[in-house]
Amino acid sequence: MKKVLFVCTGNTCRSPMAEVIFNSLAEEKELDWRAESAGIAAVNGRPASLNAINAVAELGLDLSGHMSRFLPSVDLNEFSLFVGMGDEHASILRNIGIPSGMVRVLRRTPNPDDTYDLRTDIVDPYGGDLAVYRKCRDDIKSAVLALIATL
Repeated sequence: MKKVLFVCTGNTCRSPMAEVIFNSLAEEKELDWRAESAGIAAVNGRPASLNAINAVAELGLDLSGHMSRFLPSVDLNEFSLFVGMGDEHASILRNIGIPSGMVRVLRRTPNPDDTYDLRTDIVDPYGGDLAVYRKCRDDIKSAVLALIATL
């Protein structure tokens, strides 16, 4: 079985949501892939944010047992693919020695009707309300579906 590591900053919002969404879709599609997550500035052992837990629970997914992991505490040799939530995460992965061919960025579809919503990285919902987390969750789900199509 191949493994993908989703990487964000604190490993309490974006990458844990990506992990459970990916694993649900991979299982549904009977893919030989599973996901884990970590953060470039995470403190080991922190729970997922309450809004992240609630946002994915609306999809029938469970993040209640998630504990954050600091990227250097993860055995990177276990993974076939590394996916950053933004360009800065991918850059850090390459800078610590992950080959560029094994690093990707999770991309969302920007809203062309909203000049303030043209970013393609997964926007950090940290500190936002549940609506912000729902938007992030939906962006992640669409981007993960696109990623899975390339595996």
